[in-house]
Amino acid sequence: MLSFARDAGEYAAMTDETTKENGGVARLKQHADLVQQLVKQVPAALAKSGLTLEQVSRLRNVIQKGVDDFHEVQSLVNEPGLDGTYQRAASSLEKIWSHLLAAAEARMRDLAGEDATESSAEKPEE
Repeated sequence: MLSFARDAGEYAAMTDETTKENGGVARLKQHADLVQQLVKQVPAALAKSGLTLEQVSRLRNVIQKGVDDFHEVQSLVNEPGLDGTYQRAASSLEKIWSHLLAAAEARMRDLAGEDATESSAEKPEE
């Protein structure tokens, strides 16, 4: 995960000199900036005690929206003639988005399991 964060930082610093007309590159940089923040914030948020299933679900939905938007960005930077650096950057960022989504989904499963355990412990035996 740390190497992905370093890669995201490097890609965020890329210039747009060779692709003046490609809006995908600008959006790729925006995703790189966002991911740099998320790789710190999401694990910290998911590790908090007292986190509810609803809170994690909302976080997962936000991450999913980022993933969905990123797929559109990927299609833009995969245009023919665009410097391969941008495709490599997109590939690294895709892995980070996938990792963030998987982490949120894993935490949701953990919390759902805890809720199920608590519910069964509260039910009186018949």
